[in-house]
Order: sequence, then C-alpha cells, then structure tokens
Amino acid sequence: MLLQYSAQPIAGADTLEQGAGQLNIEGAVRLVRSLKKGFDFNAASNGTTAVPLGWVMPATSTSIGGYSFQWAQLILTDHAFVTGTKLVSRVQGVYKRNRTFGNGELFNGTTFSLDTTQHYTTDLVITGSIVVSNGGTAGSGTSLFASGVLVGDGVLVGDGVLVGDGVLVGDGVLIGDGVLIGDGVLIGDGVLIGDGVLIGDGVLIGDSVLLGDPTPYMQ
Repeated sequence: MLLQYSAQPIAGADTLEQGAGQLNIEGAVRLVRSLKKGFDFNAASNGTTAVPLGWVMPATSTSIGGYSFQWAQLILTDHAFVTGTKLVSRVQGVYKRNRTFGNGELFNGTTFSLDTTQHYTTDLVITGSIVVSNGGTAGSGTSLFASGVLVGDGVLVGDGVLVGDGVLVGDGVLIGDGVLIGDGVLIGDGVLIGDGVLIGDGVLIGDSVLLGDPTPYMQ
C-alpha cells in the first residue's frame, strides 16, 4: 500500500502502462513514519486504527531537486483502483499477508464495488476505468476504457478512439483513428474498422467484416 499510495503519477501514461505510478521512496518512508510504531497489520482486524492519536496525514506531495509532484493516493485491485485516506489511517483486510488488494473487489457485470465486511472499510471509492493520467492525484485524467469493456487478444486501437460501456471486441480486431463505438456493441473476430467510423449503441458486427474509411465511395 505504502509504495502505491505515495507513487508519482506519470502524465500521459495509462493505468496499464504505469500501474499506480513511479516509485517514490521519499514519500513511502515519510508515510510509514506517520503510522503506529510496532503495529502488526497482519494481526489487526479490518477497520482498526493504524495511526497514533492526533495523527495528521503527511503532505501528499514530494519535492526533489526543485521538482515537485503529487502522490497517486490510490491502490490497484485486479480490475480497478481504490482511493480514500482510510487506505492509510485504517487497516484494510486486504493488507493481511494471505490476501491481495483484488480480494475485496466486487463486480456485478456493470459496476464495481468493495466488500466492506472483511476486506475494506467504508468511505473508499473504487473506479473501474483505465485512465490516461494527467499527473494528478486519485487517478485523475482521461478515461481510456470504461467499466465492462472486454478486448480480445491482438486488438490494435488507433488514436482518439472512444469506446462506450459494455463493449466486447473479439480477437485480431483493427480499429482505426477517430472511431466512436457506442454502448453495448459486440465486434466479432478479425474485424477491420477504418478511420472516422461511427458505430451506434447496441450494434452487432460479425466476424471478418470490413468497415472502410469515410470516402465518397463509402457514403
């Protein structure tokens, strides 16, 4: 938790490329020094206070050689990320040695949530989007893929592509630049979609279909 929460978000990199961000030893050390001394996270129950009386969150930024940056202030689960100050101030059940951060992640097919009985406390926020970071905190930036988007193997997606919720893209699909794909779209295997194509909501595109660029011949 300490290394992810205090990591440096890299502007222009997405969640898949950078995870929580770049390692920030200074921030992690300062954060751990603010916690209870000699505290056993593995023995503590979910929701136990992990900080001393009168604790104040350390400054969530680091300055090195005149350069300053904000901490990520998040942790990554299997398919999402979680934010909130209680990640630091309270013991989360997922901090136990036999668990991972993804153990408390719940998904109902549409939205993500957290198990707050054994794995996480309340007052935390889980976000399922893959985000292109703007270098800010708590996963701020531009959403690359919304929750519920499933992309198969060998899929190539061009620049400026917008994909809605609940989209399923098969294997070997090529999607050109500037394509807009609506919600609930299913795209089969081996499909080629040219630049500037608009695909509405709830569309089904079969295998090996070619959708060309917007030329006079295609209009």
